[in-house]
Amino acid sequence: MGDMMEIRHFVTFKKIIETGSFTQAAEHLGYTQSTVTSHIQALEEHIGAPLFDRVGRKVRLTDIGKKLLPYTQEILDTYGKIESISNDGEEIRGELKIAAPESLTVYRLEPILREYRKKFPHVNISLSNATCRDNKRAILNGSADIAFVMLPQLQDSDLIVHSLLDEPLVLVGSADCCVLNTLDKSYENQRISECLIVNEQECSYRTIFEEYLRERGIVPSHTMELWSIEAMKRCIMSGLGIACLPLMTVNDEIKEGKLKIIPCVGGFKQIFSQVAYRKNKWISPALSMFIEITLKYAKGWSCEEATC
Repeated sequence: MGDMMEIRHFVTFKKIIETGSFTQAAEHLGYTQSTVTSHIQALEEHIGAPLFDRVGRKVRLTDIGKKLLPYTQEILDTYGKIESISNDGEEIRGELKIAAPESLTVYRLEPILREYRKKFPHVNISLSNATCRDNKRAILNGSADIAFVMLPQLQDSDLIVHSLLDEPLVLVGSADCCVLNTLDKSYENQRISECLIVNEQECSYRTIFEEYLRERGIVPSHTMELWSIEAMKRCIMSGLGIACLPLMTVNDEIKEGKLKIIPCVGGFKQIFSQVAYRKNKWISPALSMFIEITLKYAKGWSCEEATC
């Protein structure tokens, strides 16, 4: 038997899994790399088996490492509960790791985060942006406490999901785009001359629009891939192409006449903004208050959309 297992060893173990490397974990935790290595060695000695396979620069969990992960989660949850015993309502502390796609971060989360910060200044918030599928993975593997996604209705027995709002998708072009006025039957099995502006590969609404085109045999003549909605909108406004985006991201520009909707016969699959977290996860006071504030704001979104 090696040294006693300590909480910080588990924190380090978890951080390596979240960041994917010993170096990154050391950086995040403010340790030297040798400290991180010694924490893992202490755990490995105690358990009597290696926790990671080191493949080149990447680290991968061994089978024993995978078995240790849910226990680590439980230990750190319990530790969080102990730390918050003495927290009276006013002084909620701890950390909150949120994962969200760019669209919801920019167009929905700002007021939620603002109110939360004001009410709970002692909670350390980290927000990471990725595709919805990555965000879902982040809550399942524990690298995020809560995730926002924009997807068809999530069905997952490991998750608790609150559906916030049906988010319509629209195809938009520049205000004076006149080549394509409607995407209807006459375009089936045709190539369209417009350039299709898309964002990253795994994005849910890109996937839905590509599926819509595929089902109808419509082929864009060329595609331009950009990584931010703002960049996409600028390109569309300057007449470089068309894009399928959530209505909430282009609402203002449509009202101001800078962009116009190109009707698509048949419409798109529905997607919803949703917030999700792991079913068997301990809900810390910090997380519980965040969920409460989010649901309060989401009620107001549908009223705003109705007036648009």
